[in-house]
Amino acid sequence: MKLLDCIHQQLGKLKNPTLKELGIALKRFPDLSDLIQPFITDPDQFPYGRNVIYLNEHVEVLVINLPPHVETAIHDHGQSLGCALVVEGKLLNSIYRFNENQIERAKAYMVQKGDFLISPQGLIHKMGNPHKERMISLHVYSPPLFNMSNYKDQQRNEIITDFV
Repeated sequence: MKLLDCIHQQLGKLKNPTLKELGIALKRFPDLSDLIQPFITDPDQFPYGRNVIYLNEHVEVLVINLPPHVETAIHDHGQSLGCALVVEGKLLNSIYRFNENQIERAKAYMVQKGDFLISPQGLIHKMGNPHKERMISLHVYSPPLFNMSNYKDQQRNEIITDFV
């Protein structure tokens, strides 16, 4: 079965899914190592590859290619919630919170190949790849991404302008 067929079968009929429903749908996917290859894009507009491969009224699906030693901006997902599956490599997911009107990292953890990460509505995070190999992941958001925000990294004192 091809990747777009899997996506349509598992996600195409979902209407306003919960995080749990998105996670269950992603867990039903077969091994994506080969199926995802045609959808991996090189960095272009952002320092990482970002390819929207499926979009309907309720769900958006992206493939992210995070090269070695690259990270996203600190961002939220607007009104969307999401779930992602690491298909290749590992990523460092850093969670942020506000403390006296400044953003600060609250925690960080590694997500291994085959593991999931979730993004409840309102979560602020960044994904980084501190490794020598690329990281490939499949992301599902509902509703489709809109009105995302980026945040200034207080520890680095710089603004990063890209987003997932």
